[in-house]
Amino acid sequence: MAAACRALTLLLALACAPEAAAQCYAVDAAHGSVTFLVDQAGAPFKGAFRRFGGTLCLQGDAVTRIDVWLEPASTDTGLPELDAALKGGEFFAADQYPRVSFKSASIDMQRDREVARGVLEIKGTRREAAIPFRLQGGAAKPVVSGSFDLNRLDYGIGTGEWSNTKWLGGEVTVDFRAALSPE
Repeated sequence: MAAACRALTLLLALACAPEAAAQCYAVDAAHGSVTFLVDQAGAPFKGAFRRFGGTLCLQGDAVTRIDVWLEPASTDTGLPELDAALKGGEFFAADQYPRVSFKSASIDMQRDREVARGVLEIKGTRREAAIPFRLQGGAAKPVVSGSFDLNRLDYGIGTGEWSNTKWLGGEVTVDFRAALSPE
């Protein structure tokens, strides 16, 4: 009976012990990139977003929360007239929608990577999304990276004549990589 009481006391003590606090990290845009790739007239076309940021939280080695954003007004394709068009109303409407955001609701392991499931909001349209990623470097120098595809038409990116995928593909690949700094 005494052994059972000691075991029960130990279990209750462990159950009531506080969990380790989550450590949150800021996305370091100076040491990262967010790029996109889309077919334009049958050829791959690449661009980047220069302003992005957010927070990623860890509890031990497990990612518990992701809350990231980018500014579509920072689009850089190397062609100023195309950058201006992408910032305009037929594409990102950056004046009206200054941020693209993703907030995780859950994070799961899937084969050799993690998958953040949550809401991706672009141009006022909110959709459930699953974003695969890897976290490397450990807690001392964490780096997050990943790649995912989305259909630009699901978010109203490329309206009017640009909604025809003959000249501008519907599928866009987004690649990201960023160092993380403790908050």
